[in-house]
Amino acid sequence: MSRIVQLLLRRPARNGVVVLGLAMLLGGCAAPGGFSGSQPGGVVQGGRGQPLDENLSGFLSRSPGGAVITLAESPWGRDVEVVADEPYHAASGRECRRLSIVSASTGPQQAVACESAQGWETQRLVTEMLSTGSAR
Repeated sequence: MSRIVQLLLRRPARNGVVVLGLAMLLGGCAAPGGFSGSQPGGVVQGGRGQPLDENLSGFLSRSPGGAVITLAESPWGRDVEVVADEPYHAASGRECRRLSIVSASTGPQQAVACESAQGWETQRLVTEMLSTGSAR
């Protein structure tokens, strides 16, 4: 008998809870569709990205990695410079691009834009979600 099975049989009540918890955790990781209320790309319902205008959407569709566009108005404020990295295929199946935004008023920022059926839209960075409200 393996060592793990022997340990589990010593305290069946307590270890049963541990085994059940592990099974639920692993089952959730393997379940299709991720967590309840999710949309493609891991965006929670109601947390849809902000649609981008035709000018910026066209730039993201056609430009190579490292291309730069200067915008008088943008989702990140006025008079910004946007540098688009190479396109990549996200786990959601969509094409996305990481963006570096430079603005004299707000400083450098990072963003992600993904293509949807309606055009390109910005998405909140996961790291941005985690650091919001932190008391560092």
